[in-house]
Amino acid sequence: MRRALSPLALLLICWSLSGAGVALTLTYLDHLDLVQIFMRREHLSLSVFTATGLAWVLLALLAYAVGDMAGHFSRRRNRPSTVQIRLVRAGYLTIVVNLVLLGVTALWIATAATKAGGLINLAASVYIDSLTTRDLLLENKLFTGMRLFYAALPATACLATAILCLGPLPRQIRGLLLATLIGNTLALFVLPIVMSQRLLLLQLLLSCYLVACLIRRRLIGWIWSLLAVALFLGLWMAREAITNPMIDRSTLDIGTQKLAFYLVNDMWNGFAPLAVEIPHTWGALNLEGVMFLTFTDGYFARILAPRAEALQAVLGGGKFPLLTAAYVDFGPLLGALFLALVGFVIRRIFLRAQQSLGFAVAYAQIGASLMFSNHSVYFTHQNLLFSLALIAGLLKLATQRPALQPQPVLPLFRSRRKPQKQPPPLPDTLVRQMILFTSQRHGPAEKTPQHEGV
Repeated sequence: MRRALSPLALLLICWSLSGAGVALTLTYLDHLDLVQIFMRREHLSLSVFTATGLAWVLLALLAYAVGDMAGHFSRRRNRPSTVQIRLVRAGYLTIVVNLVLLGVTALWIATAATKAGGLINLAASVYIDSLTTRDLLLENKLFTGMRLFYAALPATACLATAILCLGPLPRQIRGLLLATLIGNTLALFVLPIVMSQRLLLLQLLLSCYLVACLIRRRLIGWIWSLLAVALFLGLWMAREAITNPMIDRSTLDIGTQKLAFYLVNDMWNGFAPLAVEIPHTWGALNLEGVMFLTFTDGYFARILAPRAEALQAVLGGGKFPLLTAAYVDFGPLLGALFLALVGFVIRRIFLRAQQSLGFAVAYAQIGASLMFSNHSVYFTHQNLLFSLALIAGLLKLATQRPALQPQPVLPLFRSRRKPQKQPPPLPDTLVRQMILFTSQRHGPAEKTPQHEGV
């Protein structure tokens, strides 16, 4: 179980499956006319798939593996944790926070529906012009950073799954946690049809499965895994059927070829920067989330704007994948060192995840992002960083620490003189003899009062 869920295994699974999908697509490209149309629209050429790009991908995987193995063999002796999580309290806090996230999202949709003439008109506009509906929702955000609340739904669902697996729980709290998990799944099934954030549903499904396996210490739920795959593919097909109403094809044909195109597009983004000389962005890709949460993204965007514009020639749709983003940011040498550092840190989190609920949920979120690392660097995105901070805050409020033992008061100033050695204590038998055999001498006779002697 540990090897199958380790970060290096998840990364290899992701890139192996995506590589096999791209190879299969390019082999039968002549029979996939929609893929060819989409590739011409994004100006994707097959000439970027060179041996140099493949060499960098293999080198990047090797650098990550070195950091991962370093984190594995530098294992320290973990002290037994004295922190206890009150599961019932953690469950209620998760439910309350999740209701806040759903409430903010519902209020956002209601505000946009008011501008569109009602909820029915908003739903109808999704089928007519989904891009216009998406722009309408983005223009009516309630406050800056509001989309972080919507993107944190996978985190609360993952925490609810972890608490359910740890049980036993009262029937009421168990039912509410199940409702939280189902409600978030349905919300992320419907909303991405408009918002085009299907990865949030994938993040929820993968993280819930990973945290359940970590807590149960075995691979579980193969039937539920197949159901999750069917759910995500259903969302994918629905989204493609709505966004491509002018294509006279079946929904299955459109969705399948669009999925094949996305695989080719993501791999193209991974190979294209290695075919030509590019300017490096020095952290703009891998540190984007930190810049956003520290309100410095606008400052660095102005500084790095010329470099970012030059990268548009080697970027198709979407973003650079994990292994290539390190090269684009820092170059070959520093990029390899950065990937080794990432591998080390994530391995350390994985080792702590086997003993701590908080680290288990955190690793489930990060591990899920590794499963689609061929698409983007999501584990440093502001959505995931906000979700991790939210999980840490919830568990902090539900933490119960043991009472502190009173410590002896030490003197403020200590003497430098060596303390004199005390004589050894008397043996216990000698002390007992001293008590049993007392002196036989009689004390002086007491005087008898005169009035009593008469």
